[in-house]
Amino acid sequence: MAQRRKGLFRSVYGWFPVTNVTVYASGLSFDVDSAHEVPPNELDGQIIRRAASILSTARVWNRMDNRKCPSDATTWSIYCAMEKATAEISGGEDHRRPGMELVREIVDDRSAGRNYNHRLMDYNNDPRTTLADVQSIFAEALVRMRDRTWLRHHGFQ
Repeated sequence: MAQRRKGLFRSVYGWFPVTNVTVYASGLSFDVDSAHEVPPNELDGQIIRRAASILSTARVWNRMDNRKCPSDATTWSIYCAMEKATAEISGGEDHRRPGMELVREIVDDRSAGRNYNHRLMDYNNDPRTTLADVQSIFAEALVRMRDRTWLRHHGFQ
């Protein structure tokens, strides 16, 4: 007998809702809603708050990010602070968690027209970016996470 379930699909493009999961003795079938990402949840909020804490002073801000985040680092970029916070809070690594995608979205909004190759790295390394800008990204992400209208408008389900 088949069992119907729902869940999420983690991909290199983000996390997406899965519905109509049917488990058979010989396999399974499911539908992926690739038009809507899974919204950030409280775990993502904890990760964002932790990243803000990690990257709280100019002394620990790595202004020359290369997206390599050694475990013994003493300075962190936006990307590495989010990666470190993700590992600490969730116990694993996933640079496409919904909270990280939200941080990327905010950086996209703020850097429109700047032609970055890698948005988090290049925004972090941009001499126009201040530590106050970085901290406000984390604060704005926490506000947007609670704004259901904004989340729906931006494709989060």
